[in-house]
Amino acid sequence: MKIERTPQDLAAELAGLSHVDWPAIWAGPPNPGQPLDDWCALFGWRPTSFERVLSVRTPTGEKLYLYPVRSGGWSPVGNLSWSTWHLSADTQEENEAVLERGAEVWPAYEAAARGVLGTPEFSGAWDDPAFPEPQHDEHWLLPKDIRLEDRNPYRMAMWRDPSPEGPLTLMELYSGGVTNRGIGKRGVMINVDFYPQEIM
Repeated sequence: MKIERTPQDLAAELAGLSHVDWPAIWAGPPNPGQPLDDWCALFGWRPTSFERVLSVRTPTGEKLYLYPVRSGGWSPVGNLSWSTWHLSADTQEENEAVLERGAEVWPAYEAAARGVLGTPEFSGAWDDPAFPEPQHDEHWLLPKDIRLEDRNPYRMAMWRDPSPEGPLTLMELYSGGVTNRGIGKRGVMINVDFYPQEIM
């Protein structure tokens, strides 16, 4: 699998989301039909899939996913997410090269995000002593021991919107598909996630 939206594409998407009505997004969409179409139109989106998680297409062509707080319904929304870069190894021998490639492209994507969002509250690697720690067992951040063992996320940057109604924005370089014994083919992706600030 390969997704390679450019850093410029990322900047354009972030800029497009910088003025949306975040409380309306957190409240969540209505059921499919004209009400959903009208709700998506408020943000310039077009709904593309209605199976459990709503996915939408943005004016830039990006596909966003709106994940609900609880399964079985769309509202309220717990986070909005997409992958802006993704590369998978074809063989196990390519696993480290794929991870190295992800680390190589990361600075360009973080720089593009900084150009829109400013200086992040945190930016660092999986083993950075200042890495934000989860506040409880159900938190979206992995516990420290798991993060250190799996080296995931391999890189992360975090921005907090000046408005309390705005999002906590994360960009993460994730590496998956390989067991602790080194079995499997690695997939590396740069994800962008938006969360309500109160969860942090």
